[in-house]
Amino acid sequence: MTVLVVGGGLIGSLVGWTLQEAGYPTVVLDAEQPGAAWRAGAGLLTPVGERLRGTPLEEWALTSLQQWPDLARRLEARSGQPVHWRAGVWHGGKLAAREGQVHPPSVVRAARRAVPLWRARVLALHPEHKGVRVLTDRGERRAALVVLAAGVWSAAFGVAVRAQQGQALLLDAPASIPATYGLRRRGAGPAGYALGRPDGLYVGATARPTASPQPDLHAQRWLRGVACRLVPEWAARPAVAQLVGLRPLTPGGLPLVGPHPVLRRVIVATGHGRHGVLLAPWTAARVLALVQGAP
Repeated sequence: MTVLVVGGGLIGSLVGWTLQEAGYPTVVLDAEQPGAAWRAGAGLLTPVGERLRGTPLEEWALTSLQQWPDLARRLEARSGQPVHWRAGVWHGGKLAAREGQVHPPSVVRAARRAVPLWRARVLALHPEHKGVRVLTDRGERRAALVVLAAGVWSAAFGVAVRAQQGQALLLDAPASIPATYGLRRRGAGPAGYALGRPDGLYVGATARPTASPQPDLHAQRWLRGVACRLVPEWAARPAVAQLVGLRPLTPGGLPLVGPHPVLRRVIVATGHGRHGVLLAPWTAARVLALVQGAP
């Protein structure tokens, strides 16, 4: 049973890796769209920082958080590529030792090393009696099943998602700087966060209801202010990059991981909003279970 995964971001690549590891021949199709969420994601694994306690996402987030350390080890062992898992996130001077971080670009690279990647933009999905015909800008492919994990671009295939733009700054600073969440004050809006990564000091993140992949000066100023509050000794360091990602949001705020509402033999895995990295292991396991149960 061949499976095609539409979308090669962090969710799609990890789903493909999980299916391949379970013995399902899998190919990931990716169009390399500007604004892909994984390119701008922080990689923080923090249900506390994301205020998920008491929400419908809490159970999934805690399950996924517990799965990340072992998943990181398996990814590294199979690919030879570090994913930079690190434990511990600070919240207002208190350490959440069971939370942690990974480096999203490294996770994607590690997962892609084990799964064939085809650079193509999917134009249409046509379910047939025994599979799905996939039309792309580079020709046609067929599969027994398709997993639609194309983030905000899943909307083109009848999935109810919309874009929320997020921006972050990467500053020239050591990777050893610990992950820190700012304290939220009532009425003051997001407090931001900062964490050292192999590509610099990540400072995030904004949230705007737009699908533009372009950075702007207003966001840069706000992010510098976050750096001044959380890591003042590094706040004046030069910027390595200003990152922009488009988070896929659903009307109900919950990820869509299940059968497509209309297209037969198509499984949807999108709509994670700002929780994609945290929920990736749970999502991959859920998709695997759906593939295993497919007729």
